[in-house]
Amino acid sequence: MAATTAVRPITGMLRRGLMLDLGLSLGLGFVMANAYWYGYHVPRTNARDVYYKKLEEERAARIGA
Repeated sequence: MAATTAVRPITGMLRRGLMLDLGLSLGLGFVMANAYWYGYHVPRTNARDVYYKKLEEERAARIGA
């Protein structure tokens, strides 16, 4: 009588899990990096540039240049 087990063989599961983990982490990292870059960094940089441009224009108008 042959022994049967309800446990699946382990072969390939480590590689599949590793690929899933790497794919999810890289994908989520890319999404979060884009959310930070375009959701926070770029708008703040544009606001800073507009502020300093306005200051420079006021300074130039005050000096008369």
